Amino acid sequence: MSYLWLVLPVGLVFTLALARLARLRPTFRPLVGPFAFSTLALGAWVLVLEGRLAASSWILLLILFPLLILFVRAIGIAFDAVFRRQRGAAPPALLDSVIAVLLYGVGAAVVANRWFGIELTLFLGTSAVVGAVVGLALQDSLGNLFAGIALHTEAPFRVGDWVKVGDRDGKVEQISWRATRLRTWDGDTLTVPNNEVARHGILNYSLPKAPHSRVLSIGVSYHTPPNKVVSVLEGLLAQVQGLVPDPAPGVRVVHYDESAIRYEVRYWIPAYEDYRRIESEIHRLAWYHFRRHGIEIPFPSRNVYIHQAGTTEGAESPITRLQRALHGIDLFRTLSDAELQAAAARFRPLHYAGGERIIEEGAPGDSFFLIDNGEVQVSKKMGGFSRELARLMEGQFFGEMALLTGEPRAATVVAASDVDVFVLDKNGFQDIIAANPAIAVDMSGILAERREALSQAAEDVTHRFDVRGNPAELKQRILDRIRSYFGV
Repeated sequence: MSYLWLVLPVGLVFTLALARLARLRPTFRPLVGPFAFSTLALGAWVLVLEGRLAASSWILLLILFPLLILFVRAIGIAFDAVFRRQRGAAPPALLDSVIAVLLYGVGAAVVANRWFGIELTLFLGTSAVVGAVVGLALQDSLGNLFAGIALHTEAPFRVGDWVKVGDRDGKVEQISWRATRLRTWDGDTLTVPNNEVARHGILNYSLPKAPHSRVLSIGVSYHTPPNKVVSVLEGLLAQVQGLVPDPAPGVRVVHYDESAIRYEVRYWIPAYEDYRRIESEIHRLAWYHFRRHGIEIPFPSRNVYIHQAGTTEGAESPITRLQRALHGIDLFRTLSDAELQAAAARFRPLHYAGGERIIEEGAPGDSFFLIDNGEVQVSKKMGGFSRELARLMEGQFFGEMALLTGEPRAATVVAASDVDVFVLDKNGFQDIIAANPAIAVDMSGILAERREALSQAAEDVTHRFDVRGNPAELKQRILDRIRSYFGV
């Protein structure tokens, strides 16, 4: 009885079992085909041993060929499993290919020497000269190949990481045997040979997987105290969307330049690709915050030239616009021209960027805001949600109760666009009301009228003041608050 009828059925059973396992574990799929051909090869080997098939070098080659493929692929699967266990990721395709080529080369050499009687020493000696010539001709390509193997083995970066190679930044898109391909900030493709990548230092912005730190350098005039600048910058950073709260942003003084004190702003972002957007937002908000707080950004010059911006011929000056606007506000209608001019002189202009929060509901305050240009959105928390109540534009105002009574803000006001406002605080109004306490009586009556009108229209959701009782009682309560607040 021939052993062929034992080898083939057993091989078929194992082939079917391996195919079923490959459906559950796709890792074993590359073994199914070579295993089936190896079963046929073993059957052919049995026929050779039984003398039923003539033994020749080519028959032996056809028998050994599928066995070699099965062996190499099995080694590749084992290497893949070990690599994943140690590195936590699949091995690079280039490394798999190099190992497979080496194993095929060794297998081919053994078959050639053992079964075909080819003397490899003579072949190697002859090919040494050829190898030297080819090596010199292809030294750059071979350098790229071995550098690619080193990059795959050490894995200083992976596909999808943001890296810096030399002086070039980019996102890794592909790592091949010859080169590494990056996608630049401009959307262009940058191909860098692997040996060049290996020669330069590699800065990986994406590893380790943690927040990425960025540093901005900002120069500020010597006239502003450092504590004030640090406080303003810290308040600015609290409004920037997208910063990582922990570690918290920080500001420190780093250097005294010729024309400015240099401040370092350090903050953390969740991913490197966000840095340009966030950096632009910090620069944008810095201008508005510095302008509001009277902080100068100096020119990089040894000589300081102070330029006072004037008005264009024929254009209305800010102080004239302010006085005209105050004449149209009921709250100030009882003031004399001299008192109105005195009040206007105490207003200060501020600038807010679109999206900035000007006042916040529940926060303390003592300032009155008159809109010179732009639009603001007024909202209030109701039932756990923020509800928009109104949109105010040029010539309209808010914050009168905070100015006259010091009560907490009853609503949140956010700049719907870039906004210019005139601001008057308690200190600016103190001298006027102290010189003429009767103003408080008139203003309390005006505020009472405004409150009652809002209450009757069912729109009084922006204030907390009680409007119950007759108008005289409401006026008296407001008057008492004003007198108590200003001490008159």
